[in-house]
Amino acid sequence: MDSRGREEQITEEQITEEKIMEEKLTEDKSTEVETPKAKSREETSPEKSGKDFPYAKVFSLAMMGLLCCLFVLGILLPLRPRYSDAEKRELKQFPAFSMQGLFAGSYFRDITSWYQDSYPGKEEWMLLASKTKAFYGLQGEQIYGAAEQVKEEIPTGEGAMAETFALKKDGEGLQEDGTEEKQGEAEAKQSGEVKQSSDAKQGSTKEQEENSNFETDAEGNLQIKKADKAENVAGEQIGSLYLNGDSAYELYYFSEKAVRAHASLLNTVQAMFPKVKLSAMIVPNSFGVILDPKVQEKLASSGMDQAIAYSYSLMDKRVNTVNVFDALSAHKKEYIYFRTDHHWTQLGAYYGYQEYCKSMGYSTKPLSDYQKMDFPEFYGTFYFFMNRPESLKGHPDQVTAYQGSMNSMQYTDSKGNLQEGKLINDASQMLPGNKYNCFMLGDHGYVEIHNEGAPRKKSILVLKDSYGNAFVPLLAQDYRDVYVVDYRHYQGNASSLIQEKGIEEILFLNNIMGIGESLSQKMLAVFQ
Repeated sequence: MDSRGREEQITEEQITEEKIMEEKLTEDKSTEVETPKAKSREETSPEKSGKDFPYAKVFSLAMMGLLCCLFVLGILLPLRPRYSDAEKRELKQFPAFSMQGLFAGSYFRDITSWYQDSYPGKEEWMLLASKTKAFYGLQGEQIYGAAEQVKEEIPTGEGAMAETFALKKDGEGLQEDGTEEKQGEAEAKQSGEVKQSSDAKQGSTKEQEENSNFETDAEGNLQIKKADKAENVAGEQIGSLYLNGDSAYELYYFSEKAVRAHASLLNTVQAMFPKVKLSAMIVPNSFGVILDPKVQEKLASSGMDQAIAYSYSLMDKRVNTVNVFDALSAHKKEYIYFRTDHHWTQLGAYYGYQEYCKSMGYSTKPLSDYQKMDFPEFYGTFYFFMNRPESLKGHPDQVTAYQGSMNSMQYTDSKGNLQEGKLINDASQMLPGNKYNCFMLGDHGYVEIHNEGAPRKKSILVLKDSYGNAFVPLLAQDYRDVYVVDYRHYQGNASSLIQEKGIEEILFLNNIMGIGESLSQKMLAVFQ
């Protein structure tokens, strides 16, 4: 081949190589543009996913198996608890079948409630949930419970004396009677019966009972129910709660109807027993004593002292009213209220007892005369109602009890049998939620205490809620005969008890969240 032919061949090869190079460059650019999308498609493709996570199916099956096991565990009846030691209440039981409930839909709702309320290991699950919630970040101040209730203005000054109630022998309810003439008839008879009001006033009262509202529960105001002395009333209900740091408080909302109904209760009992010395002690809660009034006003109603004073002003002038608010406020920096519970401590009860004795002209023993006993690691009603917040869990309360020389009592158990017990009990082995029961072993419908060596040779009836449990052991050191009635559980007749035992004094001891229209009816029902 000549030189010219070789040159042409070289030129063609160069052209071919240049074309190949251009094609490669084009492919490379195309590849660079398409690579992200291609990678994205590869990453989302099922085949690639299966290769990157070979145990995905095994994990899914394991989770499904775990959930199935938890479901089976949940429906196993033998493992279902019936009582919660932490919450101190009976848990919901499996509902009885009825065609009416089935068609109404309530049967399956009750099954759901039962399943949730008595799930095995519920306490541990709730603690785990609380720990998990603690990782959410700064919690700050929190409100637990219902939305804000309606605020009422607290009247200033004294009000007109509250009406007395007309009692019904059948226990179906109470009616107001404001006439002095009828009050005089009740005093003369001392039978607890005041003549019926006019038909028009009865109709008005019934309308008030149907429309009146009072209960300090999470939903706020509840419809009034007719009183029934045989009704087993539950313990104090916890309304909206305020959590600030390591302390919780129950919000207070003033109710004109509530304080007037309580005053009517005291006026009626005073009319029934005019020769008996009657005292009223409305105990404020920690919200009204500890918190700054500006914080109270922001959250609910402030001026609890004003509300208590107004209620006292509605009472018969013969009723001895105990200003325990000022006594507690003077010691507000001391440990007079629990932080995780709605009760006062026994130190707070002691200051309340001092004020009661002062109002009666009696002297009191110093705390140094009592044996001091400490029981740490106490978690109260606030802690459990709030689903065990970590801020409270890390700062449990301590129950401090003061035991006097008189420490024995007799109480009626749930079957109506009289049992022997102690006023102050060793709570070291009690569960964390039950340690307030070191006082009088908790709530009993009826208790008797006899102290022959007491300085006061008198007999007294204390009608109380659970605030009285820390108070009565102090009272028992000074009175010869103490009779205690918890209106929520008492099945007897207080009027007959007063006459049979020759009781000379009566003390109504109620916390401010435990007074109102329906509760006044329940308290007065024990006298019928």
